[in-house]
Amino acid sequence: MKNPKVLVCPLDWGLGHATRCIPIIRHLKQSGAQVIIASDGPQLTLLREEFPALEFIILPGYKMTYNRFIPIAFKVLSEVPRLFLKITRENKLLKSIIKEKDIDVVISDNRYGLWNKKAYSVLMTHQVNIIVPPTLKIASQWLQSLTHKYIRRFDECWIPDFEGKQNLSGDLSHGTNIPSNCKYIGILSRFDRSASRSVPERRYEIIAIVSGPETQRTIFEEKLLAQLPLNDKPCLLIRGIPGNTKIKTLRRSLDVADHLTSDELEGILRSGPMVICRAGYSTLMDIAFSGNKAILVPTPGQTEQEYLAANLSKAGVFYTTSQKRMNLPDAFSKASLLNGIQLSDEKTGYKAVLNKLLNKFRQ
Repeated sequence: MKNPKVLVCPLDWGLGHATRCIPIIRHLKQSGAQVIIASDGPQLTLLREEFPALEFIILPGYKMTYNRFIPIAFKVLSEVPRLFLKITRENKLLKSIIKEKDIDVVISDNRYGLWNKKAYSVLMTHQVNIIVPPTLKIASQWLQSLTHKYIRRFDECWIPDFEGKQNLSGDLSHGTNIPSNCKYIGILSRFDRSASRSVPERRYEIIAIVSGPETQRTIFEEKLLAQLPLNDKPCLLIRGIPGNTKIKTLRRSLDVADHLTSDELEGILRSGPMVICRAGYSTLMDIAFSGNKAILVPTPGQTEQEYLAANLSKAGVFYTTSQKRMNLPDAFSKASLLNGIQLSDEKTGYKAVLNKLLNKFRQ
């Protein structure tokens, strides 16, 4: 019986692509697969902290940067030629990695160049349908067709969401025009309800989680620091910079940490604080799984986050506000009246999909 060798490759746009790979990697290890992680930058740092015993490969990312004065959608569109070049280069690099490391399976989180006929190739994404801003509506159909073309190059496309009406991603990954190789695997969270967690030394009423690409990460952090704490409520600000996990006191009722491990963050969330965060999909999956109430502040100009926040706000699940108009005392009062998402304990859809994939190499 062969234990397949699996290469896991998260995208380098924000930490969420790395965090949602954690349950995938964890189950692969538990199932006896040989796991190699390919990434770079903060994503690589984060996964090294979570899985120090695994083998890591430096795989250059797309290194997208943003300007606070240029809308993200326009920046991404202007970068399309360079992104095509990156996708082509990573496809060639993958070929040599597969040969050198004898890879059986490649699991790519939103990296569209990581497919190869010499290995079973899986793309993981919640953005099967691209939502563009109104000013770029003319490019919508072209982007949709292009995205689906790349998706079809993979043996499978895994969508981390539920298939029915009770879902998290809405139109981003549901509809009638979904490529035939797509399958829904349930939400992915780095948290584990079955594991015991130590009780935090201090109970927080508010947890603010900063994430996303620069320069917006820093802008969000600065705006949070200008308004926290709220009415002397114990608050923790997590800066979203992997490395130092020590919690420090910044001022009365406000502690700060650069980063927390999954176990540490889950332990704190279990006490039920209000969460202030971006509307990044991986963050939403974690918050949905932990059951906390939340204030969503989508990254300005990032249409995916703006759509997700608006959709969940419309459903009466989470409160959302723009970064420009963020008023935390008012947002906290309104968010406290909402219920958040209450999921059942069933979060194992991805395990069945992984087991089926691994069994292909064990027969």
